[in-house]
Amino acid sequence: MVLTLHRGWVALGALSAGLGFAALVFWASAPLDISARVAPAAAPAAVISSIPTQAREVALTFDDGPSPQATPAILHLLDQYGAKATFFVLGSEAEHFPAIVEMIHRDGDELGNHAMTHRSLAGMRPSRVAYELSSTAGLIQELTGTRPLFFRPPYGNLSPVVISAAANLHETVTLWTIDTRDWTGRSAASITTTVLSDIRPGAIVLMHDGGGPRGRTVKALRSILAGLRARGYRAVTLETLVHDSTPEKGATPATQG
Repeated sequence: MVLTLHRGWVALGALSAGLGFAALVFWASAPLDISARVAPAAAPAAVISSIPTQAREVALTFDDGPSPQATPAILHLLDQYGAKATFFVLGSEAEHFPAIVEMIHRDGDELGNHAMTHRSLAGMRPSRVAYELSSTAGLIQELTGTRPLFFRPPYGNLSPVVISAAANLHETVTLWTIDTRDWTGRSAASITTTVLSDIRPGAIVLMHDGGGPRGRTVKALRSILAGLRARGYRAVTLETLVHDSTPEKGATPATQG
């Protein structure tokens, strides 16, 4: 099965310290194949932060793992609620915990590329950026037999070099709609409220299963999954969200300024 997004232009404004960008403009034109298994040559990478869809589906995503503490607990909760998620793994952590990477894949959840180390890629020389992405993609393939379709840059920091490196691997650059900021030590209740108060069809939710203690994230996840179910939402992988997407009615292409 071939999934399609749309080929687009990306305009990056002044970088901010928190997200690594101030403005990102994307418009649709010709279809862009995002399947690394079928695309024969590199193409411009899409940059997404949400998916236009009429389905009541959202993507829960987890960064910086795998973690021997949080990731299995998250997988257990997802299984309890019949939900799926996308895990943007660091290559360095995948090397330490390959069995957890295999567990994610075996459970039917999705693995995304979060680079080898958690360093900002913006400003790195192209050869280093290429290594950060390709080595992690190769490790995921070695452990699971599949290559990732999606890439999330550490800190959300982007540059033309980073976007080009993702394009060369046929990985769609993935940001987020809702940032839970769970890494700041927020309470489980605050994390839950942030998600459920802003949820909408096609939203991409950013959480973390690695990078530090994630007990509050795990606790919040149970409430989030229950809240999504009560609102009639399904939590699915990014691949499924893209597959089920529909063009926004009345949408018109943006123009260059």
